[in-house]
Amino acid sequence: MPLNKNAAFRYRAIDKCLRNPRKSYPSIEDLQEYVSEKLDLEAGISTSSLNKDIREMKDKFNAPIKFNKDRKGYYYDDPNFSIESFPLTEEEIGALDISISFLKQIKFSGFFEQFESAIEKIISGFRISKIKGYENKKFIETEEPTADTGIHWLEKLYEAILMRNAVDVGYQKFNSGESKQHLLSPYVIREYRNRWYVTGHSNRAEGVVTLALDRIQTIQHSKSNYILLPNFDPDVFFKHAFGVTTYADAHPSKVQLLFRSEQRGYLESKPVHATQKIHDHPDGFIVELECYLTPELEMYVLSQGEMAQVLAPETLHTRIQERVQAMAKLYTKAPHK
Repeated sequence: MPLNKNAAFRYRAIDKCLRNPRKSYPSIEDLQEYVSEKLDLEAGISTSSLNKDIREMKDKFNAPIKFNKDRKGYYYDDPNFSIESFPLTEEEIGALDISISFLKQIKFSGFFEQFESAIEKIISGFRISKIKGYENKKFIETEEPTADTGIHWLEKLYEAILMRNAVDVGYQKFNSGESKQHLLSPYVIREYRNRWYVTGHSNRAEGVVTLALDRIQTIQHSKSNYILLPNFDPDVFFKHAFGVTTYADAHPSKVQLLFRSEQRGYLESKPVHATQKIHDHPDGFIVELECYLTPELEMYVLSQGEMAQVLAPETLHTRIQERVQAMAKLYTKAPHK
């Protein structure tokens, strides 16, 4: 059982021991014995670990745990308090443990803003649900994935990154019936449009690859050495990526998209890429990007319809032109019913 889940169960055991009316003011030894028995810990639990759990219960749940010097034991300053009343299950508390450590790692990155927004949604939704008379009303709608995103692999991959462990990954590409094995040394996890991806060194590819989590079939811990490329820097590696696709030893292109004037406010407030620059143009404005010519970039341009035109590079202009012409052919005849 992973450490984070153990922590959740230990909190519950400590909580029950503190609320036991038959044995008030349990000592540290009493708590050790109770937790070890409840969790069937053969080696028991150390005093330092137990003190750490008590501190974390205070920090995470505002547990009013006090120590009575006269009785030489612990107690709740608020007799009505219980972690059982906290609106999370053991599994959710376990997820909270790993989420907190995860958020600390990305706190000062742009990636953190996405999680911060998600947390705000959860908190706001929970507060609204507690308003008397509106418990069952739904006021906040959030986008939810319509299929398996592979998010259940996040914990294993994140732990492998932290511990620098290689993993054997069974992977099946889209439109392929064959599953292939990658001995993967994962470096970084990214999210793009409700899909999760892991990037790392693959022995099969003999280099860095990006795998979609929803295409992963199996993940097994490997005893093979973790391969960390000394020159790998995720900020540099993804700097010119548009979406999740990257190209080894590739050079970014200077992309120029001509937009209608009414789109300017939106694109200024929500840039499409970190390298975005905006220039005036008689027919609207130009969005200039320095990025790879990826399938995600093509999909973005096509999604803008008549609102955007590719000015440069010529290769992208030609590719979009060919796809638009192929699309137009689908609408020259009446649809088949």
